[in-house]
Amino acid sequence: MQQRKLAIYIVLLIVAAIIIAVSMKFYETKVLSDDAEAYVLEDLMAKNPNADNVQIIFWENRVNVDGSSYFEIKASASEGLSTPCPKRTHYQYFYPEQNFVPNPPERVVSGCTVCEGVGCVIAFPEEAIIASHTNSGTSAVQGYIQRYADAVPTVAAVAGDGWTVTWRSPSASYGYEVEMDSNGDISSISRN
Repeated sequence: MQQRKLAIYIVLLIVAAIIIAVSMKFYETKVLSDDAEAYVLEDLMAKNPNADNVQIIFWENRVNVDGSSYFEIKASASEGLSTPCPKRTHYQYFYPEQNFVPNPPERVVSGCTVCEGVGCVIAFPEEAIIASHTNSGTSAVQGYIQRYADAVPTVAAVAGDGWTVTWRSPSASYGYEVEMDSNGDISSISRN
């Protein structure tokens, strides 16, 4: 009887130790992930003080060759979202694996040009804004933007991988709504 109680106590101690160890690992990962998120966003804002939007796009917990945990984090900074030619830059971080030193930034959208047609993908709102006034058949929208320098775009993703970009100017009595598919092909332009 005494041995049976001792065996039960030992099993309970082992279960408690496992629960404590798992809880500590979860807490450590949670603290590390919160720190990583705060540092990435702070770094992005410091590098892009004029950004309209900074965000973490993706992150994954990884393990290096030494068995240490780190986060691979992909983030973006967007600038000029209320202009005809916004910019988007992606950053990749390995935290704390590389002492928070990011890879060189990747300029995803810049130069006010995007492709259109088969093989192209309009994947980001910044690209949709540019395509709405530079792609084939958008001369009316381009003229509107030139005439009303205060015209501002609003972007919405459409189910089925498309985009709707609405251009409005406070000094005009009308605006334009441009609908396009994910290839940048314009399906409709309506004056409203």
